[in-house]
Amino acid sequence: MNVYVFDPLWPNLLTDQNELALKNAGANIVVVTKEAPLSEHKELFSNQSPKILAINPDYVGWSLSASHFENIPNLTAIITASTSFSWIDTEFAQKNNISVCNIRDFCTDAVADWAILMMLNILRKVPLLIKNEFPLNFGSDYQFYQGTNIAGKKVGIIGLGNIGTAIANRCQGLGMEVFYWSKSEKKTAFQQASIEDLFQNCDVIFPCMAKNEDTKEIINDGFIKMMKPSSSFISVVHKYYNHNMILDLVEKGDLYGYAFEADPASFSNFKGNVWAAPAYAWCTDGSTRNSMDKFVEAIVNAVHGQYPNKVN
Repeated sequence: MNVYVFDPLWPNLLTDQNELALKNAGANIVVVTKEAPLSEHKELFSNQSPKILAINPDYVGWSLSASHFENIPNLTAIITASTSFSWIDTEFAQKNNISVCNIRDFCTDAVADWAILMMLNILRKVPLLIKNEFPLNFGSDYQFYQGTNIAGKKVGIIGLGNIGTAIANRCQGLGMEVFYWSKSEKKTAFQQASIEDLFQNCDVIFPCMAKNEDTKEIINDGFIKMMKPSSSFISVVHKYYNHNMILDLVEKGDLYGYAFEADPASFSNFKGNVWAAPAYAWCTDGSTRNSMDKFVEAIVNAVHGQYPNKVN
């Protein structure tokens, strides 16, 4: 079995333990770190032996259509070094008996920490301070920049999976009252509520749904319009809702604040109390280490014909 690894970070993150696990799996590992179209790697398309494609999505710009891999002979599996797999043509892969596997739960703590960071900055109006460059007349304008206390605020978590639970735990630790909505019943100390109740009554909303076709319509415009002017919307799910409506509400003063990950990121592109930082939530030392360990584990499993994280 040949494993073709396309990952610019591979040499920097691979540990001795990772190398030993791959060696014991008995596969021939071919590593490509220089970013270029897959088509330029001729051996990938000429070698007729069974093979696995292990790929960092950054290598292909988060796009792996059927045209990229349909001519690779005897391709048995595609392993992605990410949780997201929507950038892969999984339908074509399934029709051609190619297993697609992702890695999971490698950056839960990092994303939850980032979400809390965004919330704290919104509640203290840090985006306004940054955009206005700390005006000299701050003393007379202190009410404009006056933030709001955290303790006692109501938080609504939409989707109580790993990340939603981690955010909920952090909010509870800050003295906030935590409510949640989930498609399935959860055994938790947090208070369950309808989506309508969350949007009508909570001071902070965190959408934490998994990214798939079923979750795209969960947060509709009607729910957004229910939010109080004093409420904030803090997002780590990349706009599975009416992004422009929320921006408009914040600009008009009908919503306290909005935080999301932007590309390209620039606070100055948006009016009002809007935090528009890079897609940086996952990026910590612990998450990077976890991602490589889980990536290697998925590769080893695939070499043995096992696909516990199969998504298609």
